[in-house]
Amino acid sequence: MPLTSSRPRGALIFLAIWCLLQLPRLIAIPLIRDVAAGRDDPAWMYPAILDIVVAVAAIPVAWLLWRRRGLLPYVAGVVFLVVSIIDHGDAVTAAFLSPTPHVFGGPDGGASGRVVPAVQAVFDVLALWLLSRPSMRAWFGVASPAADVVEPWGAPAGR
Repeated sequence: MPLTSSRPRGALIFLAIWCLLQLPRLIAIPLIRDVAAGRDDPAWMYPAILDIVVAVAAIPVAWLLWRRRGLLPYVAGVVFLVVSIIDHGDAVTAAFLSPTPHVFGGPDGGASGRVVPAVQAVFDVLALWLLSRPSMRAWFGVASPAADVVEPWGAPAGR
């Protein structure tokens, strides 16, 4: 598919800003230290590691989505958002199964360990939905699934 679509500026701005807003997830570095020292519950280790992965990938993915077209930025955006959604699900699960880590206010920190990741996951799903819209796929030059289906004799499916 040729890269001739008009630039979906609003969606790209949202996606790039949302990626960059993941940088504060580097707060997981002290959380990893606290879990390793036995100060916080081990249930928080996996979400903390995924937080670091997402935070480190945030700038390159935001740049790719904003500046480049093609399969690489599209797939990078999808993978980034899926990993972020998985991480938020893990954080909500850990919040239900163990005390809130000290870096988030400790056991007296309230429900923020459940609510904040759940709200962030909603924004991740919204971003993934935006990225999967036909206009965005066309912008990145990623064909829609129906356009990829070809009958064995070469004619497009459905004709």
